[in-house]
Amino acid sequence: MRIDLFLVPVPNIESQLSDKTLVVIDILRASTTICQALKSGARAVIPVMEPGEAAEMRTKIGIETTVLGGERNGLKIEGFDLGNSPLEYTEEKVKGKTIILTTSNGTRVYNRTAASKLILTGALVNISRVVKRTAQAGNDIVIICAGQNGDFSIEDTLCGGMLLHRLATDEKTEMELNDAASLALLLYRSNSRTLKQTISRGEHGRYLTKLGFEADVNMATETDSMPVLPILKDSRIIIEET
Repeated sequence: MRIDLFLVPVPNIESQLSDKTLVVIDILRASTTICQALKSGARAVIPVMEPGEAAEMRTKIGIETTVLGGERNGLKIEGFDLGNSPLEYTEEKVKGKTIILTTSNGTRVYNRTAASKLILTGALVNISRVVKRTAQAGNDIVIICAGQNGDFSIEDTLCGGMLLHRLATDEKTEMELNDAASLALLLYRSNSRTLKQTISRGEHGRYLTKLGFEADVNMATETDSMPVLPILKDSRIIIEET
């Protein structure tokens, strides 16, 4: 199985996604928030690029059945219902609703994924479900780490490395890796016993903690705490039932 990992979203990635399984990773915080929203009973999450697009979509779908969520620079967008903290996405706030979500990094990736055969949202909180589904699909895999404002992020790369490690060890997958995937695998194996500390000390972990979101960082490092499988279908992220 060929597996290509991208440390950051790259230009013209669409041409490399045809008929492949795509895993989008942004553990701080879009991927974790999407998992939490669906776990709390949201009908779907619609990822969009910009706040204006989110507001227009809400008008089309209906104000009563939707929730606007998103952030810029880590903080809730003015006029939105929720930010990008997974702790905000409680059953009381989102059950039965469609979440329209726009974030600085993670949600932007989904806009360029139409050629993919299967599109999954990956995080530490649902890593085992993602491992099993990617192995089951049997396609070549592309892993895109959302990064931070176009730069490398240690947390997304660690999560990608954990996915690769689990595919090799749990699923006995024979893997042909690009160099970035080999790097991610090495990074994970070197830090597998200190994931929480490593992520907390990373650049974005420190930034979120400074903003008062240390609990979000801790929540995002809780492996398999949200065993849901978010899959993108018809521009909506929903739970794939097993």
